[in-house]
Amino acid sequence: MTAPIPAHIASLWRNHDKIAAIKRLREETGMGLAEAKHALETQLDGGDDSASSAGSLGVSAAIDAALARGDKIVAIKLLKDATGMGLKEAKDRIESGDPQQWRVEGNLAQHPATPPAVRPAAPNWAAAGHEPGKVQGSGTWTAVFAIVLVLVLAAWYFLRA
Repeated sequence: MTAPIPAHIASLWRNHDKIAAIKRLREETGMGLAEAKHALETQLDGGDDSASSAGSLGVSAAIDAALARGDKIVAIKLLKDATGMGLKEAKDRIESGDPQQWRVEGNLAQHPATPPAVRPAAPNWAAAGHEPGKVQGSGTWTAVFAIVLVLVLAAWYFLRA
């Protein structure tokens, strides 16, 4: 976006009401979600998403303000975005009620902005020894079933006479 962000949208953004700012910008310009978010970040935040100490103090203050308004979801999102931690961990820290749990300064070293790639486990069908179309089972139960069947038939034959 080459045109400057309108003042009322910039005010929403700077008051940490980013969702409303993005929504308003999308309504007024017809931008897509990612495009509007990127435009606001680059023009109003200088395009720097790293959390410096001044920025982290701002995030902590924004979390406090969101909780004071009763916006627990916004507070969780702010903590999650600032630290790179998972959603559940951010939720647990916000719900703990302890302000030290959502201070950003100490959390940045523990949670990098981009978590390491996790390789998903191979599905069962890709396991070694798997043959398509073959039911995987053990032959011991088949043998036990056959022996029990033979014994039952023999007992029936001899007890019948």
